[in-house]
Amino acid sequence: MSTPEPRARVFVLDEVHPAAMDRLSARAEVFGPDRAGDWEAQADAVIVRNSRIDAAAIERAARLRVIGKHGVGTDNIDVDAARAGGIAVLTTPGANAEPVADLAVGYALALLRNIAGHTAALRAGRPLRGDARVGLDLAEVPAGIVGLGAVGSRVAHRLVHGFGARVAAVDPAIADADWPREVARSATLEELLDQSSLIFLHVPLDGTTRHMIDRARLALMPQGSYLVNCARGGIVDEAALAEALASGQLAGAASDVFELEPPAPDHPLLQIEGFLATPHIGASTHRGLQQVGITIADKVLGYLAGPDAASDHAATQRREAR
Repeated sequence: MSTPEPRARVFVLDEVHPAAMDRLSARAEVFGPDRAGDWEAQADAVIVRNSRIDAAAIERAARLRVIGKHGVGTDNIDVDAARAGGIAVLTTPGANAEPVADLAVGYALALLRNIAGHTAALRAGRPLRGDARVGLDLAEVPAGIVGLGAVGSRVAHRLVHGFGARVAAVDPAIADADWPREVARSATLEELLDQSSLIFLHVPLDGTTRHMIDRARLALMPQGSYLVNCARGGIVDEAALAEALASGQLAGAASDVFELEPPAPDHPLLQIEGFLATPHIGASTHRGLQQVGITIADKVLGYLAGPDAASDHAATQRREAR
């Protein structure tokens, strides 16, 4: 009688949706965050959201075959070290785009209508009066999107078709033939900043985008503009942004991400009334977390099973979805 093939060991270092854990448990031996302390000695696969996997951890993980990123950005994973060790790094592009786009547009609405300012004034018993009561329509301000990938394109769609906004964008990775007709194309980032009063950032963090939005580029934006960052901390020079808000160069800004997460309570940006923030929860809706979790679970399981088994599993999933 043949001995059953041992099941692969998958370590999940951060909380993921229960449906993803169930999917993994059906086909692998799964260890959640509470049992992940010694993952490097045992893992065939590891799944992370925000936990860091550096070169030293990869070097120690002798059994590791695949790293799954619950999301898109891999700035918390030493991808070069993984590739050098023959370890695959899998991501979920587009799987969390809808909730992140929703948050970005929600931030824009909150800024343009000064919802936080009105709330604070009511709590103090001094409702805002005169011009301070008057906000802006999304269709009133020229919007610019930096990065027109999975999230940026969905933000553009919401702005154009939901609010009748004028939208331009910059993204050198997209060919002219694939550029959406309803979005104007800016030749450079500087041109986009100069012509937009509401900027959305939707690019990955890498060597070319770190502090992309610095003091000089913030100065290009029209006086009293707004900035929304639901991409990655580090794309914006936070000290420069605080200065731009304090000086009135920007009327408001919002960020779901910071260079150091979570930010300290005394972070300069958190002391400014015109600044809104959340702790990197752009994709954290029940539907979004379920979709991303199941997507990365299936990708990791497919990789562990090999190309033939992955194809069979994909076909089964298609049949179940009918």
